[in-house]
Amino acid sequence: MKKIRSDYITKGIVLTISGALIGFFPGVISLLFYIIGGIIIVGSVFMLLGGLGEGMDGSLFGSGIAGIIIGAIVCLLPRLISVGIPIIAGIIFLYSGISRLVSSLKGSKSPTAKKAGIIFGAVLSVFGAFLLFSPFKAGVLVRIIIGLLMIALGAFNFYVAHVAKQRIDNDVPNIIDV
Repeated sequence: MKKIRSDYITKGIVLTISGALIGFFPGVISLLFYIIGGIIIVGSVFMLLGGLGEGMDGSLFGSGIAGIIIGAIVCLLPRLISVGIPIIAGIIFLYSGISRLVSSLKGSKSPTAKKAGIIFGAVLSVFGAFLLFSPFKAGVLVRIIIGLLMIALGAFNFYVAHVAKQRIDNDVPNIIDV
């Protein structure tokens, strides 16, 4: 039980710190991507230069070029994620909203179900359009929501660890009465 409690405390710490970083300090995460990408690029450049040296057959040339490309992609990941995910989500929500509107307008449902389908389709379409045409604002909003959810999960893990501690403290030996 004590190990389980420490696992919840560890998860709570990791989730809380990660949530704070993602939600409120995105520059730190971007900086980590840039550092990792830079390390990959520098290492690949050294590999490329080492492969071109005397006595070498140039077999590391392809690996060096591939490493430089991978390092550049890692450096671009924060930008791709902040723009790409809201655009993809916007397309999905916009499509879902339009298809919901069309099916609600065509369907022979009850008037109440028809109105609910139209309202839900319109809300999905507007949300999808917002994500699609304003990906930077939407990305910030989504990032903050994800950060807050992670902090809430961290707090929940701390609560579970507290309940586990109370159970350990109030542990009564199992007595079998015959």
